[in-house]
Amino acid sequence: KVEAGRMELYLESFAIAPMVKTIAATLQPIADKQNNIVSVHGPDTIGNLYADQTKVRQSLYNLLSNACKFTEQGEISLTVREDAGEEIIFSIKDTGIGMTPDQLEKVFKAFTQADASTTRKYGGTGLGLTITKQFIEMMGGHISVSSEYGFGTEFTLHLPRQVEAETPPPEP
Repeated sequence: KVEAGRMELYLESFAIAPMVKTIAATLQPIADKQNNIVSVHGPDTIGNLYADQTKVRQSLYNLLSNACKFTEQGEISLTVREDAGEEIIFSIKDTGIGMTPDQLEKVFKAFTQADASTTRKYGGTGLGLTITKQFIEMMGGHISVSSEYGFGTEFTLHLPRQVEAETPPPEP
């Protein structure tokens, strides 16, 4: 649906802090399985976001569940902050296996994973990050990643506080 241009945004206003806490609580059993600690940082007074709540939730959940999957006996943190009131920035940082520069180059490509051994050990389809990137860009935001092999990874999502409705292209 995303690639075919048939994915729609359902924009609504929702409180950021409770949403983030709910996602972290939902993720706790996955974190516990790997003996990870999950922490959430950010002001409870961060206010609302006008965006597609389902796509924001799914994006954060994808990133956090990946962080849990690739981290054992480590830490995963989700930090939420605002940038001059215009943007909401979500940072998901882990102390997991990290990625090499070559792996970082391919991280958002569909059906691509680090290598065959990663796929065998950790599973997955290689679509979560691709879909997350497309969702964030649909809402006028962007995503970046930094990582150091053996020391963890950090994904950062930037979303406008007020997502604009997509205007359909004019009909020919």
